[in-house]
Amino acid sequence: MNANSSTPSIPDIMTANTYYWSPSGSASGRRSNEARRNGEVARFIAANQAALDKAGIVIDFSYSESCHNVYKRCPITCNGKRSNITAVRKAMGL
Repeated sequence: MNANSSTPSIPDIMTANTYYWSPSGSASGRRSNEARRNGEVARFIAANQAALDKAGIVIDFSYSESCHNVYKRCPITCNGKRSNITAVRKAMGL
C-alpha cells in the first residue's frame, strides 16, 4: 500500500503469489511477519469498510508462517458468492 498516495490502494500481500516464499528463520521473525501482513489487510478493510459493505464484499484474509512454509488465504465473497480481487477493485473505484 502506497502511503504517499491520496487514493487507497489494495495491499500487495492480497495479490502476491506466496508459493515460493520462504519463512523467517526465527520464531519471533515469523510472528512479526504474520502480525505485519495481517495488520496491513486489517487496516485496509477498516479504512474501506463502507465501500466494501455497500458492494456486499467480505474479505477473509489470513497469513501465517510455519518453520518450512508460508500460508496465505484471501477468500473474497460478493453477496454470498465466491469472487476475486476484481470485485474489490471495482468497489473501490480503482
